[in-house]
Amino acid sequence: MQKKSIFTGGVIVTLITILITFLTSSCRSTDIEFLAKTSIIPAYSDKIPGLDSPHDRRKLIREKGDVGAKKNIPDDERETLFAQLWEEYSASPDPNMRREAVDAMTKIPYAHKEKCMLEILKDENAFIRISAIESLGKIYNGEKENIADVLINQIRTDTDKDVRIAAIRELGKPITDPKLNQKITLALGDLLHDKILAVKYETMESLGKVVKKDYGKDINRWVQYIQNLKGESTELPKERTWAEKLPVIHLPMLK
Repeated sequence: MQKKSIFTGGVIVTLITILITFLTSSCRSTDIEFLAKTSIIPAYSDKIPGLDSPHDRRKLIREKGDVGAKKNIPDDERETLFAQLWEEYSASPDPNMRREAVDAMTKIPYAHKEKCMLEILKDENAFIRISAIESLGKIYNGEKENIADVLINQIRTDTDKDVRIAAIRELGKPITDPKLNQKITLALGDLLHDKILAVKYETMESLGKVVKKDYGKDINRWVQYIQNLKGESTELPKERTWAEKLPVIHLPMLK
């Protein structure tokens, strides 16, 4: 009687396991179909195979990015590779694999890459958002105002310090358009009053590259410069002298 109960219990457990497996696989398939229908990139049948080894999967993702970056491959093949990586990002529960997919997509020239990266900025993982910001920074390159607006908004709204710093860093590029230059300068100038010291430090670094002024890490001079730009001050601060640029050497104290 006891053996029969054990056998019955085992059968029930097996049936439950099969049912859970079926439901999970069905949901997975439905998710993929949903992504294929609603994705901003067309669906392709030759998806990245489900490799068991994370190392092999990571290697394959990187290879697809490297191949897609080559100049001599046809556009349709490049588009296919990008779409495969997008599906890898969309479907993978592993944030490490998702970030690998984003980094690989960054390498591939593709018309809809900007839209993809804007979508990836919504990812819950901060490191993945950083990868998306770095990709958008390459598209921005000190020229595209719409991307600059996205980076500025991310700085103002993101809750992660490192994501904000990454966006500040991407804004720190030479700008030829005077209007855009002033817009970026004022946006960075607001960050000089941020509560986070690392944000202030990176802001001064980026400001130096945008406005081509050498105030080093003297935040008072940078604040005065922004005030002058806004018309709140009539004097420009003096740039650093050669003596101020000399590295400070800290000698050990003698007892």
